[in-house]
Amino acid sequence: MLGRKDKDVSKVQEPEEGVDNIYAAMPPVGVILEEATEEEMEKAADLEIRHIAFMRLQEMNIQFDGSSYKDLLKDFKEFEKDSSDFWRGVSVRLSVPYEWPIRIDHALGIIYMGEHEYGEEEEE
Repeated sequence: MLGRKDKDVSKVQEPEEGVDNIYAAMPPVGVILEEATEEEMEKAADLEIRHIAFMRLQEMNIQFDGSSYKDLLKDFKEFEKDSSDFWRGVSVRLSVPYEWPIRIDHALGIIYMGEHEYGEEEEE
């Protein structure tokens, strides 16, 4: 198991002195940040299922009437709010910026850095 450390929530996402860019301290893709809790793993899996369902629905190119559209829009908004609330909570727990592309591996139960493009142009 990964060693968990209690984090001081009062210091969450406050920039350190001299940090002009939150992406400057971002770890490389694939770096393991922490172990996910059971609740985080369940919620991440639920959000992933909802995301895939919405993606497949969009790919079907179905036409909706006005009331169906309003219901679907409500579902999309609810999904986006749930997703944002969840990832904001995970970011707070890890004391990392919300903008970092963190991911949860459902099989291994780890939270790691996902793919990102920031700064890659400079390296080429």
